[in-house]
Amino acid sequence: MIDFNLKNDEMFYAKQFSEIIKFPTVTRSGSENFAAMREKYKELCPLVWKNCEFTLLPEDVVILKWKGKSSDKPLVLMGHQDVVPAVGGDWKYPPFSGVIEDGKIWGRGTGDDKNSVYITMRAAEELMEEGFVPEQDIYLSYSDSEEQFGDGVVNAKNWYLEHNIQPNLVIDEGGAMARASVAEKYLEKNIALLGCLEKGYADIKFIARSAGGHSSTPKKNNPFERIAKLITYCTKHKLFKRKVTKTMMLTIKGLADGAKKPYKGLLKQTWLIKALIKCIGPKISNMVDAMLKTTMVFTQSSGSAAPNVLPQEAYVIANLRLMPWDKKEDVIEKLTKIAAKFECEVEVISARDANPEIDTTTEQFKLYTDALKEIFKPMAIVPYVMTGGTDCRVMQTICPNAFRCEPCYFDFKQLAAMHAANESIDIDSICGGVKFFKYFMQIYK
Repeated sequence: MIDFNLKNDEMFYAKQFSEIIKFPTVTRSGSENFAAMREKYKELCPLVWKNCEFTLLPEDVVILKWKGKSSDKPLVLMGHQDVVPAVGGDWKYPPFSGVIEDGKIWGRGTGDDKNSVYITMRAAEELMEEGFVPEQDIYLSYSDSEEQFGDGVVNAKNWYLEHNIQPNLVIDEGGAMARASVAEKYLEKNIALLGCLEKGYADIKFIARSAGGHSSTPKKNNPFERIAKLITYCTKHKLFKRKVTKTMMLTIKGLADGAKKPYKGLLKQTWLIKALIKCIGPKISNMVDAMLKTTMVFTQSSGSAAPNVLPQEAYVIANLRLMPWDKKEDVIEKLTKIAAKFECEVEVISARDANPEIDTTTEQFKLYTDALKEIFKPMAIVPYVMTGGTDCRVMQTICPNAFRCEPCYFDFKQLAAMHAANESIDIDSICGGVKFFKYFMQIYK
């Protein structure tokens, strides 16, 4: 009999997690807050730190090895300790206060991604209290710079390689769960969004140069005019093709499993839905459109240092999220040719290709998704195309079974508040996450 019961008082978890939110571990903000948070975790989960082999990598990457009966199929449970800044916005409560109110814990990092760190460590702590020894080695792997695509997870990956550790299964953030009640008109089951395709990434700078001069005698075709024409061209033209991926078809299948009648029957007509998504998907929402194509948006610009000076150099930066069929070399070549039409240069700040699509037919995928269905039933598994990025993109290079879904419920408001004001998570969502990992660590063999 597997015992994964929790402590009777939900406020126990809320109060502990609240303490973690009070540490402003903003990416690249220095080690002091990360070190202080580690000390708090040692206080909250003492057995983990006593029984696990602790490794601290540059800069503040934490790896805790829980030795199992076997090292054949290592399990890696991931999370990131860093958070985005909490500047601006109409915060209901101070962003690093960890206020507990209305059945929620409030503050930066509650949903992205201190919850993953807490629920995995807390689950291990409680299993240790009960004398449990895992069948396989378990690694609690927490990076420090996910929010800026930093090298923290690269350091972790290299550590696994240097120690000849071949993870059999990796679980990270990137997807989440939603209760059927968030769309009760359409859903009869809860749904687990599981990231199976992570898009690539690029930052491209477009530069226009001139001799400069005084603004009182403006010259034609100055740098900003050329950049404006470039932006207009890129915005009005379809630069990248839309395609319905295998993962998108699995999204439809998963939604069909969770949907009520008559939507269930409609979604099962996959040939029709595939055609409809490609045609009208972009009109449904920007999110659907982003799941079908490489996206490009201009995000930053700069010109002269004074309002009465013509710029000798002006630039804009575009951020791209690449689909698998748009390789970074081809995209850069295409944009370079477009830029040349407007007498602009291209500088590649960063670029990487999309990750391969996850194989959803493996025994590891079945084990993880069956566990989600068991703990959070009734549950439908919905693989999806991730429009954002995670540390898991790096770990997937050494473990193809790298799944992006944290077992925590969020509603639409909570999802929208990540990286914005009023980030929060339900207390019972934290409890559910601990319960899930207590169960999963026990069945993992």
